Amino acid sequence: MSFKRLLLFVIIIGCYSAASAQFKLTGKVLNDDGKAELKINIPLVFGFYKENSVPIPIAKDGSFNIVLPIKETKFANLIYKRTFHTLLLNPDKNLSVNLKDTILTLISGTALAESKVMQKIDIEEYPFFLENEGNNEFNKLSFAQLKEKVLKPYFAQRDEKIKTVNASTIHFKYKLLIASEVKSIAYNYVNDYARTQIANKLMVDSLILEVFNKADVKPLIFPPGPQYFAFVDNYIRFLETKAFVKIKTDKIPSNQPIPYFGISLDSANIIIKKYDKNYWRWIGVTHNFPLKIVEQYTYQQLINLYNEKDIRPLEGLTKAYQQQFPQSTYYKQVDANVLNLKRLLIENETNKRIKIFEKFDTINTIQEIVNSFKGKVVYLDIWGTWCDPCKEELTYVPQLKAKFKDKDVVFVYLDMDEDSLDQSWRDFIKVNNMEGIHLRKNRKTIEPFWKELLANATDKAEYYPQYFIFDKAGKLVVTKAKRPSEKEALYAQLADYLK
Repeated sequence: MSFKRLLLFVIIIGCYSAASAQFKLTGKVLNDDGKAELKINIPLVFGFYKENSVPIPIAKDGSFNIVLPIKETKFANLIYKRTFHTLLLNPDKNLSVNLKDTILTLISGTALAESKVMQKIDIEEYPFFLENEGNNEFNKLSFAQLKEKVLKPYFAQRDEKIKTVNASTIHFKYKLLIASEVKSIAYNYVNDYARTQIANKLMVDSLILEVFNKADVKPLIFPPGPQYFAFVDNYIRFLETKAFVKIKTDKIPSNQPIPYFGISLDSANIIIKKYDKNYWRWIGVTHNFPLKIVEQYTYQQLINLYNEKDIRPLEGLTKAYQQQFPQSTYYKQVDANVLNLKRLLIENETNKRIKIFEKFDTINTIQEIVNSFKGKVVYLDIWGTWCDPCKEELTYVPQLKAKFKDKDVVFVYLDMDEDSLDQSWRDFIKVNNMEGIHLRKNRKTIEPFWKELLANATDKAEYYPQYFIFDKAGKLVVTKAKRPSEKEALYAQLADYLK
């Protein structure tokens, strides 16, 4: 975190200290070598986002002390040496802990009782069926075997954890909150397993339907924790699966309402094309969850779009949100975010360092672009405005460009978006200040570019994002180059061809 951001956080803490409740976290890092960073991440609503992480300074003797402005009960992750320790932060409470490598020891404080319960049940314990991802024994089982060897023992384990929570002597409110998180995270882990580890689409759908059909969508308490809202996100995707299975089985025409969503498939396709899937999920959540859940869930989606600087879907979803929740406490923030992106768009309309390659629609080979920059190293980024990993990598690009400022490196961006999204693509690169050379192809016209770039590659997978390096002579020298997030490894690759 930058000094300015840390200073801002300190100022916020100072402002809240007189007017709002706080949570005080103290402790000591044993055998601290000064190399590992200590952070705490407090979700806005749900999901792990790096902008929600705050560094905790460690003194020379290993001690630390931080006061956090907490207006309501919040789950948080204390992070040290890549290990996450889940804590429950309550207003006007405190906790003292010790950290030794990956081991967290609870020492004392008014938040000790609920902390011990969460540590005892290991609230975010990684499930046995996700170990050795991509290569474990469960991936080869039949559906009936999965039910018997995965679902049955895992949900039995979950139920035992909930029993332990309910048998504890902590406040009833905390029992409900922790039990809700245990209940929700089980669905989330099974969802992750099905969608990332199982290749057979029919098996994926069957497993998702089997598990989520039995799920109770009502939160045990309000406001619920982040795992519940992640469950909401997964449940909407389950409803998509369930709806399309029903459409196929019942042969529902494309101009008739989709079950659970209330709009036709034709209308859904128009909405997704215009605003992306965030608006589609907005429709799903408003049809299936209480409005107070919809308000917070959608607020997180709006913040995500803002952080990604994705102005087109942000504007559409903001309009719907403000019509539904005109009195929302988040209204001003959401409105200010849209205005800020519009300001960035206007500022970069005349930025000459953001160059759209002239008549790019007539370009049939990437070599035509590269040949324009003989004498310079070209770093090619193949991406799409719809691609979340692509947008995540873009957050590391400013650091990359700063590293090679005034060096002979040219950044070329080949976007894959349909022709109907041409203006959205142009707006996106300007709002995100993506200085470099740009061209766009659609799903069909990008095919020859992939064949050209991967002609001599062992791995011919056409995934997004992907990166390539051309030397000063215009020769493709690195396929599947390092990503911007790999920092020093990528810097070394580029430096090799600058010599």
